Amino acid sequence: MFPNQDSPMRQVMRAFGRGMSVLMPLAAMVAAITPAAGQPSAKVAVSADAVEWDEIEIDLSKGPAARSILPGPLTNGLSYSAAVRHGPPDAAVAMPGSYFGPTLRAWKGQVVTVRLTNNTGIPSVTHWHGLDVPSEVDGHPRLSIDSGATATYRLPIINRAGTYWYHPHPDMATADQVYAGLAGFFIVHDEEEAAAGLPTGQYDLPLCIQDATFDASNQRIYNPGMVPGFLGNRILVNGKADVVHSAATRVYRLRLLNGSVSRIYKLAFADSTPMMVIGTDGGLLDAPRQYPYVMLSPGERVDIWADFRDKPLGARIPLRSLAFSSNALQGSPVDIMTFSIDRPAFENRRLPARLSHIERFRLEDAVNATNPKVYAINAVGGGPGGGGMRFTLNGGLFDMMAVAPNEVARCETLEVITVTNTAGMMVVPHPIHFHGRQFQILDRTVTPTGLANWNTVKDGLVDQGWKDTFLIMPGETVRILVRHGAYPGLFMYHCHNLAHEDMGMMRNFLLTP
Repeated sequence: MFPNQDSPMRQVMRAFGRGMSVLMPLAAMVAAITPAAGQPSAKVAVSADAVEWDEIEIDLSKGPAARSILPGPLTNGLSYSAAVRHGPPDAAVAMPGSYFGPTLRAWKGQVVTVRLTNNTGIPSVTHWHGLDVPSEVDGHPRLSIDSGATATYRLPIINRAGTYWYHPHPDMATADQVYAGLAGFFIVHDEEEAAAGLPTGQYDLPLCIQDATFDASNQRIYNPGMVPGFLGNRILVNGKADVVHSAATRVYRLRLLNGSVSRIYKLAFADSTPMMVIGTDGGLLDAPRQYPYVMLSPGERVDIWADFRDKPLGARIPLRSLAFSSNALQGSPVDIMTFSIDRPAFENRRLPARLSHIERFRLEDAVNATNPKVYAINAVGGGPGGGGMRFTLNGGLFDMMAVAPNEVARCETLEVITVTNTAGMMVVPHPIHFHGRQFQILDRTVTPTGLANWNTVKDGLVDQGWKDTFLIMPGETVRILVRHGAYPGLFMYHCHNLAHEDMGMMRNFLLTP
């Protein structure tokens, strides 16, 4: 199931031998500007009233695991497991009976130290998706460790409250390892969220949606294609199939994560209840917004205020992915899970009119307002061994240490970046993810040839608030505004269709002091 992978030294040698221009002595430069491990350049004060613990220490390991997913034989795969060494017990909570990793929780201002042991039998590294952390702990493939080794990740939690997650990020093997079961939620809380009066405890539901295909012995089959990536024929929620969630007549907070390798979802309740969005990748919106459906591409998250108070007892409300068109075999309708309204509850909670404060960036304040960086998506022929096509970003494929001139920025500057998906042999949708910082979507434009596909998804694109991943459809151009963080070093941006990423649709981004 897993491809052969080079040693870290051979990866670096191969990176420098691919023929792409390295525009500076990058390894030395990264070493010079990256803070030493455990010495982040950004400091955040901890409010004694907000958190009981300043520091949390977690032992995390990943290795083989067999779980019951479908009736019959156990399914072999990989899984994370955790133990809290120092901190509150709910800093790491396992999902019982599931391959999906334990949910990690922290408050803004805390420092979380994760000692991660790799017992998978293959090289691996872990990325803390959406968290603004130093480059040496962000999960770049150059930092992969061999099986049997342990890496220490010291994570200062400077993000606002939100639904983040963690997963492997090794070069050419990310899809394999995530598909095998390696992923988990990382939920951050803060005082602003606590003041909003949202559902908590058992009514705050993190739900990871993934797809898979199984053989007759219940073992996963991974057979990606270049254009769509991988599309499984079974939908899993938190590692389980055919999920029916027992619900009361009350309000729930649904934290929806698309943890699939490639599949894009167009999510809606089957009874036409509107999707009331209260948060996205980087936490709460400023105010709730109503959608008929929400688009969720791999890596994206969205928080939904699900109000079941007017539902009759005995009602069964499916959550579905509706049909849409995409040029890429994506968009077939599928059922995700079902909410069974099976018990009464009294609650007078009201949806807040205001949820949080979000400072809106302005284009005119960007240092490159009149000269935006442009990263084009394209497709090229001649993959490894001379066969097939691969998708490129900014004119190139992934090279372990290469950085182009327009992939360098100074820390703490505001920039506008334009991503185009309008040309090439094969124009299909892509989820684009930037490491190292949340950003804001400025606007979208679409070509006339892209309108037919775009019209089937446009009403569910949640572009408000803070984002780290966005869906770009065929024919679209998306402009984002990002204020780069305080941590210098080598970060990445890539397609979060993990099959595309593993084929090289990934690039480096260097932040300098």
